[in-house]
Amino acid sequence: MPVPQVPPTDVTPRCQRCAARASCLVGQLPRGQQQRLDPLIREHAFRKGETLIPEGTLPRELLSIKVGSVTLTRAGVDGRARPVALVGRGHLLGLCGVLGGTTQVGAEAASAGRACALPTDALRFVLESEPALTVHLNQHMGQAYASLADWGQVMRVRGLPRQLMAALVIMAREQGSRTVLLPSQVALADLLSTTRESVARALRLLHDGGYLLRTDRWHGELTGTHRHVFNDTPAP
Repeated sequence: MPVPQVPPTDVTPRCQRCAARASCLVGQLPRGQQQRLDPLIREHAFRKGETLIPEGTLPRELLSIKVGSVTLTRAGVDGRARPVALVGRGHLLGLCGVLGGTTQVGAEAASAGRACALPTDALRFVLESEPALTVHLNQHMGQAYASLADWGQVMRVRGLPRQLMAALVIMAREQGSRTVLLPSQVALADLLSTTRESVARALRLLHDGGYLLRTDRWHGELTGTHRHVFNDTPAP
């Protein structure tokens, strides 16, 4: 099956100049392979609360988060979908679709943002002739599994301030910066199974302790002392 031909648009030059290219699947490929895939990529802007990929569906596109935060959800034994992780720039959504399987987690936008979409059919075709792409895809899969495991440990940390700090450290790593783009307090409360008011108190505690510098409502910077919060005894 030939790779679908898509007329070039202004998406291609934007993709080449993208600041997130170094952390995305296509951006890690040799230039010739990037040029082969670039015409197939479209940029998708999403709104806060938008369902990007429902759990249990067969994705037709692989989404690479470019800007913004996305909540991953998983249905429990009671059938209710709950947040299990927050992911950001460079994270791939719909990896199971590349392998012909259904998604094991849902994806809902925790903030407004943008993602780059690549048809899974075209990607599977390119995988047959581009071994380097397979290597990078496997690396992203490993990173996705590790990220979910890290989020699974957050709730094992004792005390909400420590749990919140653990979540912020993971988000900073996902975003590639000590300055963290913070989701809403409601989103954090859902993720940590607590209340918005408790999250607000925990954020103040971390700020007052010098672990987190709040630059504005939506951003916070982890300080060089933030690791000590796991040794100290912040209020619950």
